[in-house]
Amino acid sequence: MTNNFDTAALIAETNATYEGMEQLLLTIDSSLWDKNPAENSWSVGQVMEHILKANSGLKSLFIENIGETNRPVDEKVPVIKSVFLDFSTKLDAPGFIIPTEKTHDKQQQLDKMKALKDGTLQLIGSSDLSKTCKGFELPVFGYLTRLEWILFTLFHAQRHTNQIKNIITVIDK
Repeated sequence: MTNNFDTAALIAETNATYEGMEQLLLTIDSSLWDKNPAENSWSVGQVMEHILKANSGLKSLFIENIGETNRPVDEKVPVIKSVFLDFSTKLDAPGFIIPTEKTHDKQQQLDKMKALKDGTLQLIGSSDLSKTCKGFELPVFGYLTRLEWILFTLFHAQRHTNQIKNIITVIDK
C-alpha cells in the first residue's frame, strides 16, 4: 500500500485541533469547569476527562499487535469523519471512557491535553502510519490503520470542542 496522505497536513490539523480546543478552554473560568449545563449532561471537566481517556491510548495501540494493511490506509476516514462531525446526532460513549462525577482540575487537564497533542505529533513523525493496529477493534469501524486512529482522535476532539462551545453558551447565562 502506498502512503496517500500528507504528513504536513496531518501535523497542521493536529496542531489546529488541539490549539483551537485549548483557546476555547482558556476562556472558561475555573469555577465553571465542573458546572453541568443540564441534567444528564457533562460538564467541561467531564468532557475533558472523556477526551483524555479516549485519546490517550494511542501510543500503546501503535506498538502492540501491528500488521500490514491490505486496503487503502485512509479508507475508513470519510465514514469516521461523517459520524464524528455530524453534530446533529448523539453518540453514546462506551463505559470505559465515561467520565466520573469527581471534581476536575482545569490546569491539570490542560497540561494532559498538551501532552496528548505532543504525543500525537511524535507518533505522526516517528511511525509508519500505513500499518494496521490489531490490538483494539473499534466497534462499528473494525481495525484501523495508524493514520485512521490519529484522525479518529482528531475528529473525536473536534466533536467535543463543539460540545464544549455549547456547554459554554448554557453555563455563561
